[in-house]
Amino acid sequence: MADAVLAVIACAYLLIEVPYHDGSITDPATVPIMFWGDLAAYASLAWRRRFPMTVLALVWTLWLLGGRWDIWEEWNASWAELGTPTALMLMFYTAGRWSSSRRAAFFLAGTLLPTVLTTARVHAWMEAGLAPYPAIAPSEDLFAVSFLLCAAAWGLGRMRRSDVEAVARAEESRAQLVLAEERVRIARELHDIVAHNVSAMVIQADGAGAALLDGDTAEADKAIEAIGTCGRGALGELRLLLAVLRDAPVTSQPSISAIGDLAERFPLRVRLRVEGDIREVPASFGLAAYRIVQEALTNTLRHAGKEANAEVFLRYAEDGLHIEVTDDGARRRHGLSEALRAAGTGHGLVGVRERAGMFGGTAHAGPLPERGFRVRATLPWM
Repeated sequence: MADAVLAVIACAYLLIEVPYHDGSITDPATVPIMFWGDLAAYASLAWRRRFPMTVLALVWTLWLLGGRWDIWEEWNASWAELGTPTALMLMFYTAGRWSSSRRAAFFLAGTLLPTVLTTARVHAWMEAGLAPYPAIAPSEDLFAVSFLLCAAAWGLGRMRRSDVEAVARAEESRAQLVLAEERVRIARELHDIVAHNVSAMVIQADGAGAALLDGDTAEADKAIEAIGTCGRGALGELRLLLAVLRDAPVTSQPSISAIGDLAERFPLRVRLRVEGDIREVPASFGLAAYRIVQEALTNTLRHAGKEANAEVFLRYAEDGLHIEVTDDGARRRHGLSEALRAAGTGHGLVGVRERAGMFGGTAHAGPLPERGFRVRATLPWM
């Protein structure tokens, strides 16, 4: 559209300015023939970006046939600002900017054709004894400036094309990086949701089986109820994650305030302590804190069993939120199923460090001096 407007404006200017300037409005036959070549050249600019090489070939041909080869001199002609030489320079820029074809170099070399022809003529005149050449002298620089101007326009177009492509590549790289980070985030969320709830359900299923063998139906009922609770919780969190991926309206994701509910429904004896003035935090910050506690408790359940006692300590300090999850390492469950052992791949505690690192925080995990295990994390305030 912009090229069509440019062509219309240029042609309108030529149709109005040139006849008036030359006093030929009453007799179109007196308008120089080269004017019609200029008009055709600028009309073709309407397709300059759509068919850059085709339009360049047309304008170059009109320029060559028109005989106005000295671009620098033509700028001082009556309507030189919109002559074929100017259109030729514009098309060399367009070819460099909008086309990757190397054929433009052929037309660029073709701008030296007048130089070759003029050199041959001068040589012929000198051989004929004309000193130094006829009265109508060719350009003193033998039209070399025309070549240099066109080469500069083409080079400028290619530089502009390279800059735009470099920016496009950088944006593509950033998009790929964002996509990779999003994949890691989704994988981390899936791990936290699935690993926690599956670990809890496996342990409860083992407990229910042992209770039934012992004839303790009450304990088996509690274990089965806990399995249902864990399953429903996993489904709810998966729905939230899928809704986020679909850009659908969602309820709020788990945050610090949900840690109390997590401690209550977790198949462990969990004590929650909170110290300091509670403050509002961004959703991503709250989700990270929740997942860190969830993974630490899952680690306790996986390795110490449901007979273990755990404590979650949240301290709201000046520098950030300090999270500490400890357990007493009650005993290693000899009846721990192979499926549960396989679930303990070690990605969880790595995820704790990654989540803390996202907010410039730190995380450490290791055994306590006597027995038990401790996970510590610090999330600086945003």
